[in-house]
Amino acid sequence: MKKLLISSALIAGFIFTGCQTTTASSNKEVKVTGIREASLNADSQNLPVIQYNNQAPIPGKVKTYKTSFVTAPPMIPHSVKGMVPIKVGNNMCLNCHLPSNAKAMGVTPMPADHFVDNFAGDKKEPKVAGSRYFCTTCHTPQAKLNPVVENKFESLRK
Repeated sequence: MKKLLISSALIAGFIFTGCQTTTASSNKEVKVTGIREASLNADSQNLPVIQYNNQAPIPGKVKTYKTSFVTAPPMIPHSVKGMVPIKVGNNMCLNCHLPSNAKAMGVTPMPADHFVDNFAGDKKEPKVAGSRYFCTTCHTPQAKLNPVVENKFESLRK
């Protein structure tokens, strides 16, 4: 019994020491970047500035690209210059894309599922659900550019 108690204490000591070493070393900041050369923790204000080949697309006057698959969020067909970063209480997208404004503006209205709070039992809300408020989490600007990395993806949709 005494050997079991001593060996258990030693094992617990090794585990505790190992956890302390891991915790101490995890305080070091590791710089991980993607193609956009910004920290992966950076928000929408650090989106890359897109240099268009000609004039930047004008909202409501641009042909949209097909989505790659059925549930894919559509790409933003116009420039987002001056519209990001999206902040609490300041979302420029809502000025045009709220269903009450979209028809008059001649743009795509936000779908009904953007007004359902997924974290409150799928409760329908009169305003945009918090999980859908930050548009650039799912939607990105579209542009015809020379890609940094070749993409050979082929859509199943025709």
